[in-house]
Amino acid sequence: MLSPLFAAMWTKLGRRAPTTPRKFAYGVVGMGLAFLLFLPMAGSTGRSVPALVVVAIMAVFAVSELMLSPIGLSVTTQLAPNAFRAQMMALYFFSVGLGTSMSGVLSGYYGPDREFAYFGILGLVAIVVGAVVWVFAPRVSRLMEGVH
Repeated sequence: MLSPLFAAMWTKLGRRAPTTPRKFAYGVVGMGLAFLLFLPMAGSTGRSVPALVVVAIMAVFAVSELMLSPIGLSVTTQLAPNAFRAQMMALYFFSVGLGTSMSGVLSGYYGPDREFAYFGILGLVAIVVGAVVWVFAPRVSRLMEGVH
């Protein structure tokens, strides 16, 4: 539902749009912020958490995801040599699979008595990773040789 809006926004912004590494950084920081948004509700029972708050937090995740997945797919096809485009796409999807597997492992650390630490640590780590990506974004952009 939001994908066409983001596509139109990036197209309209043209060269003024953030570079691909910066979009990645914003997406990862957004994911971290979404995890931190769960902190005020940590330790509460499911019946005391307003559904609209959960929907709003999931919307932050969705917008952040739109900074990562479609842009990752696009840049993978743009940067891959023609002879290896299919292999690079396979590697991209393999990395998504690894991330999904890792999220399953991390979910094992979740417990109602550890909610605050769980969401706080995941959120802060994601924000730090996003900040590191943001710092290295100009160098990565130079290495991408014209792919915006």
